[in-house]
Amino acid sequence: MARKDREEREQEEEEKLFDGPSSIGELYREIAVVKDEFKNEERTLVRRKQHPFVRFCKRIHAMAPSLGKGEALSEQNKKAVEFLGWELNGEELGAAYKFVLIVSFLAAIVIAGIIFLSPAIVVVNLFVGGATFLTPIYILLPLLGMVVFATYYVQNYPLEEARAEQVRALTYVPEILGYMVMSMKLSPNLEKSIEFAAEHGRGKIAEDFKKLLWDVQLGVYSSVAEASDALAYRWGAFSDEFKKALMRIRASVIETTEAKRFALLDQTMDEILESIKNKMEQYARDLNQPTMILFYVGVLLPLILIIILPVGSSFSGAPLANPIVLFAIYNIIIPLVTLWFAFSVISKRPPTYVAPEIKDNFPGLPPKGTMRLGNGFVSIFFVVVVVLIAGSSISFFVSQQGVPPKILYDALGLEEGTPQLLALDKQRTEVLSKAGYQLKYFDIPTGVLYNELIAQGFPVEEAEKRVKSEEQAFFTKPANDITPYNFIFGLLITVSLSVFVYLYYNNIYKRKAQLEIVEMESEFKDSIYILASRMGENKPVEEALKHTMDFLPQFKISKRIFSKTLDNIALLAMPLEQAFFDPNYGSLKNIPSSLISGSVRLLVDSVQLGVNVAARTMIALSIQLDNAEKVANNLKILVSDVTGMMKTMSLFIAPMVLGITTSLQKIVIITLSSIASSNIATELDLSNLDVPGGAGIPNTFSGINVGSFIDPAAVAGMATPTQFVIIVAIYVVELLLIMTYFTTKIEEDNDLLVRINIARFFPISVIIFVLSIIISNILVGGFLA
Repeated sequence: MARKDREEREQEEEEKLFDGPSSIGELYREIAVVKDEFKNEERTLVRRKQHPFVRFCKRIHAMAPSLGKGEALSEQNKKAVEFLGWELNGEELGAAYKFVLIVSFLAAIVIAGIIFLSPAIVVVNLFVGGATFLTPIYILLPLLGMVVFATYYVQNYPLEEARAEQVRALTYVPEILGYMVMSMKLSPNLEKSIEFAAEHGRGKIAEDFKKLLWDVQLGVYSSVAEASDALAYRWGAFSDEFKKALMRIRASVIETTEAKRFALLDQTMDEILESIKNKMEQYARDLNQPTMILFYVGVLLPLILIIILPVGSSFSGAPLANPIVLFAIYNIIIPLVTLWFAFSVISKRPPTYVAPEIKDNFPGLPPKGTMRLGNGFVSIFFVVVVVLIAGSSISFFVSQQGVPPKILYDALGLEEGTPQLLALDKQRTEVLSKAGYQLKYFDIPTGVLYNELIAQGFPVEEAEKRVKSEEQAFFTKPANDITPYNFIFGLLITVSLSVFVYLYYNNIYKRKAQLEIVEMESEFKDSIYILASRMGENKPVEEALKHTMDFLPQFKISKRIFSKTLDNIALLAMPLEQAFFDPNYGSLKNIPSSLISGSVRLLVDSVQLGVNVAARTMIALSIQLDNAEKVANNLKILVSDVTGMMKTMSLFIAPMVLGITTSLQKIVIITLSSIASSNIATELDLSNLDVPGGAGIPNTFSGINVGSFIDPAAVAGMATPTQFVIIVAIYVVELLLIMTYFTTKIEEDNDLLVRINIARFFPISVIIFVLSIIISNILVGGFLA
């Protein structure tokens, strides 16, 4: 009976076994995978997210497949697409760039039509003057240039993206190879080392390693060794050192002794670091030329233009020195060119150290939008408003009264003619009266000068031009300059202080917290060795942590991480992983450092394999972190000369030179006005020149009236000193922002530091610009007098 029951049960179990999934799909649904990736019970199979450019190309090809018919990828683009792992063919790319060509061309035609039919055509005509036949060229040429650029950009985007990955690889290659070497020293298993590097590495190389393991499991490659060879040669076109290093690491597996394997692995890391160092040095050398170009475009070009534009405007009749034209050149065109060039240089910078990101809710920070004042907090916006109102009011008061104020002369016991420390801004009525002119001397048509010219027989149009030219020359002279310098300078300093308050106090507290985390990262690198030494003596990790904390009591990492971890283990009975990573009580809860969290994760994982393995892992990690620090510090040292020069240029040289240009503009305008209003002929007796054929030159060329070549209307239409000072002041601010962003990003990719530096440099640059204008005005005034 018992035997019969046993047979029935076996039959039932057999039926259950064969009544299972009847299809491959059902079979896959029965598979249970327990990994971190599926901890949220995600069961759907999702397609890998495509690059936005690839999605754009595919969408355009789906809309208009005929655009890309017959197109094939160029050899360079083909290699780039394979390297990037994009699912993109020639027809899709061809459809995309042809679509951009057509759309951008039509957009250019529409924009040109709008300009022709709108008041904007007046601005364009200012550039061409009387040569209105050049207007279509001035409008269409830049637009067509943008069409060509957009098409070229799309057509070559895969290659540019591959080059960007090549630059990023300068940092990621030694990092991920260091993880491979670390794993290979612990266990000479190529698959485990690739898996370890893929888990802890970053960038495209880590993603390629993950895909490599997936392809091996799917049977795309017969072995990890075969897949690593394919990966090495795919990277070879863009990173030859990575190809050679990967092949050497693979070759270390077949070494007969551990000593030989270690020697080969160490040699591989030394060579990769030396190769990266050489490329970093080349990058630093390549920065010299872009830096000089930025200096020429940002500083020397405006200085040259302030001479060329007025002279060219006077002799050609084109209003090249018109305030609208100068605004377009100084405040739009040159800054945009400089900004584009700076971005192109920054994009080629290898990514090295990633600074910790401090959130608004980080412990210890004041409430968002507030600053500390004594024992309390005050709104930053309120302080900025107070500074703006107070600064503007003081600027206006000083502009009208000077220092000491005129209205306080009686209270201070000063006589009426007592000189002021800071004279009030000159007024138009005051200057005209002092020169002995009537208040309406330059008015049209009721002014004295205008009526005198009409009485002398000048045509109405010519008389108007000469009156405006004389008025421009009169008020440009230093003695008659009615530019409200006190008011403009006061506003500039007020704005710079407002920007300082807003940017500095919105970021300085985060910066201090960031520097504390950076200091802890540096301490962590030192403490790793102590921790590994204790675990190497077969001591538990808890005891090793306590010894490290007692050995380095002055370190912040001992107080904030090690001490908190031990308390969590002892008081809350947490396991090691939870003591570090618990979302509520973990010691790393408020430590936004990927370096520390990643290293601690490595420690926790390796401890599960034994303290000896963990000790060896930590020693290898210490070497890896040292290598990464060498790469980052090497780049910072190499670019320090260039960035130091750029800081000096943006902070001191540029404001100083641009301040001088405001005085040079007066000299140019006064000189041109004097020549235009002069009736003196410069006699050039070419027959007396000791040159072949000089005696045979006709007398009709013996006298040239230089003043006849200068158009008084062009001189009258030039920017006044007030307008030019405002234009240059705006340009100084734009240049400071661009140069500060450039130099900070070249040194360290840290947006928080960019904002801090702008806040610090802004007032200094403005004050130097103001002092430069004051000193140059004094010197030019004495020279012209």
